[in-house]
Amino acid sequence: MKLLFIHSDLLEFEAKKPALKSAPPLADAEKAGRVEEALVVFYTVEKDDENQGDVVVAKAVAEINNVNAQVKAPKVVLYPYAHLSSSLASPAKGREIGSALIAATRAAGYDVTAAPFGYYKAFKLHAKGHPLAELSRQIKAEAGEAAPAAPAAPAVAGVPFVSWR
Repeated sequence: MKLLFIHSDLLEFEAKKPALKSAPPLADAEKAGRVEEALVVFYTVEKDDENQGDVVVAKAVAEINNVNAQVKAPKVVLYPYAHLSSSLASPAKGREIGSALIAATRAAGYDVTAAPFGYYKAFKLHAKGHPLAELSRQIKAEAGEAAPAAPAAPAVAGVPFVSWR
């Protein structure tokens, strides 16, 4: 899994049309979003992640905890972004692992907005521009690796940490 973190003042997105034939229809509330003061996490699920989704999700949440402990954003936006890799997981596995990432991040106590998977989206992003405002991570699971225990995360802007395991 590849992650691109942007500490933002503002992210606006709007789903334009399906990028996948298997993309489910969206409710009106899912088609667009606007989030202020957030850690935006662009993520790509890769082919190597398909059989160890639980491990990469746990590691991704640990990275979100790590980065957010430094930038202290009150919200997290999870934004599927296939352009971070040339070795994509199948759409079904990408959606499955992405959904698990959303659930685990919410369970870790974050106020999460999720951009829709499988759609072409227009977006406007305003990055804060400090030294930690743009970071990237690559997560790999080794063969047979078990998911790590959920790390303790500090309370974020009054949101207490809740274990997701």
